[in-house]
Amino acid sequence: MLFLVTMTHTPDNCPAYWPPEKQAELYEGADKIVEAAKELNIKVHFMLAEVGHVMYALLEADNIIAVSDFVNGVPFKQDVKVTPVAPLQDVIAAAKAQMAKK
Repeated sequence: MLFLVTMTHTPDNCPAYWPPEKQAELYEGADKIVEAAKELNIKVHFMLAEVGHVMYALLEADNIIAVSDFVNGVPFKQDVKVTPVAPLQDVIAAAKAQMAKK
Protein backbone atom coordinates (compact mmCIF):
# COMPACT_ATOMS: atom_id res chain seq x y z
CA MET A 1 0.00 0.00 0.00
CA LEU A 2 1.08 3.57 -0.64
CA PHE A 3 0.80 6.25 2.01
CA LEU A 4 1.25 9.99 1.56
CA VAL A 5 2.59 11.40 4.82
CA THR A 6 2.37 15.12 5.57
CA MET A 7 4.36 16.29 8.60
CA THR A 8 4.12 19.85 9.89
CA HIS A 9 5.78 21.70 12.72
CA THR A 10 5.55 25.20 14.07
CA PRO A 11 8.25 27.83 13.59
CA ASP A 12 9.01 27.72 17.33
CA ASN A 13 9.72 23.97 17.03
CA CYS A 14 11.67 24.23 13.76
CA PRO A 15 15.10 22.54 13.80
CA ALA A 16 16.50 25.43 11.74
CA TYR A 17 16.37 27.53 14.91
CA TRP A 18 17.76 24.91 17.30
CA PRO A 19 21.20 25.27 18.86
CA PRO A 20 23.96 23.56 16.83
CA GLU A 21 24.40 20.65 19.26
CA LYS A 22 20.69 19.80 19.10
CA GLN A 23 20.74 20.08 15.30
CA ALA A 24 23.64 17.60 15.23
CA GLU A 25 21.48 15.06 17.11
CA LEU A 26 18.69 15.54 14.58
CA TYR A 27 21.03 15.03 11.62
CA GLU A 28 22.42 11.85 13.18
CA GLY A 29 18.87 10.54 13.50
CA ALA A 30 18.03 11.57 9.96
CA ASP A 31 21.00 9.60 8.66
CA LYS A 32 19.44 6.47 10.20
CA ILE A 33 16.05 6.92 8.53
CA VAL A 34 16.90 4.60 5.65
CA GLU A 35 17.86 1.86 8.12
CA ALA A 36 14.64 2.39 10.06
CA ALA A 37 12.58 2.07 6.88
CA LYS A 38 14.29 -1.20 5.95
CA GLU A 39 13.69 -2.62 9.43
CA LEU A 40 9.98 -1.79 9.11
CA ASN A 41 9.82 -3.16 5.54
CA ILE A 42 9.00 0.30 4.17
CA LYS A 43 10.08 1.58 0.78
CA VAL A 44 10.61 5.35 0.81
CA HIS A 45 9.67 6.65 -2.64
CA PHE A 46 10.47 10.23 -1.68
CA MET A 47 10.84 12.62 1.22
CA LEU A 48 10.55 16.34 0.53
CA ALA A 49 10.68 19.47 2.63
CA GLU A 50 9.47 22.98 2.00
CA VAL A 51 10.46 26.18 3.72
CA GLY A 52 6.98 26.51 5.23
CA HIS A 53 7.66 23.95 8.00
CA VAL A 54 6.11 21.06 6.07
CA MET A 55 7.62 17.73 4.99
CA TYR A 56 6.11 15.12 2.69
CA ALA A 57 6.90 11.46 2.22
CA LEU A 58 5.51 8.79 -0.08
CA LEU A 59 5.92 5.47 1.66
CA GLU A 60 5.12 1.96 0.52
CA ALA A 61 4.32 -0.36 3.41
CA ASP A 62 2.30 -3.46 4.21
CA ASN A 63 0.24 -1.64 6.82
CA ILE A 64 -0.34 1.67 8.56
CA ILE A 65 1.23 0.42 11.81
CA ALA A 66 4.64 0.29 10.14
CA VAL A 67 4.09 3.82 8.81
CA SER A 68 3.11 5.00 12.28
CA ASP A 69 6.26 3.48 13.78
CA PHE A 70 8.33 5.14 11.06
CA VAL A 71 6.94 8.66 11.52
CA ASN A 72 7.06 8.35 15.32
CA GLY A 73 10.79 7.79 14.91
CA VAL A 74 11.25 11.33 13.58
CA PRO A 75 13.24 12.97 16.37
CA PHE A 76 11.13 16.08 16.87
CA LYS A 77 7.47 16.83 17.51
CA GLN A 78 5.29 17.29 14.45
CA ASP A 79 1.68 16.97 13.44
CA VAL A 80 1.31 14.03 11.07
CA LYS A 81 -1.37 13.20 8.54
CA VAL A 82 -1.23 9.80 6.81
CA THR A 83 -3.35 9.33 3.69
CA PRO A 84 -3.61 6.03 1.82
CA VAL A 85 -3.17 6.71 -1.90
CA ALA A 86 -2.99 4.78 -5.17
CA PRO A 87 -1.51 5.45 -8.59
CA LEU A 88 -4.03 7.29 -10.77
CA GLN A 89 -3.90 4.63 -13.47
CA ASP A 90 -4.94 2.01 -10.87
CA VAL A 91 -7.88 4.14 -9.74
CA ILE A 92 -9.01 4.62 -13.35
CA ALA A 93 -8.70 0.88 -14.05
CA ALA A 94 -10.79 0.08 -10.97
CA ALA A 95 -13.45 2.61 -12.01
CA LYS A 96 -13.59 1.10 -15.52
CA ALA A 97 -13.95 -2.37 -14.03
CA GLN A 98 -16.84 -1.19 -11.85
CA MET A 99 -18.52 0.43 -14.85
CA ALA A 100 -18.18 -2.80 -16.84
CA LYS A 101 -20.10 -4.68 -14.11
CA LYS A 102 -23.17 -2.45 -14.50
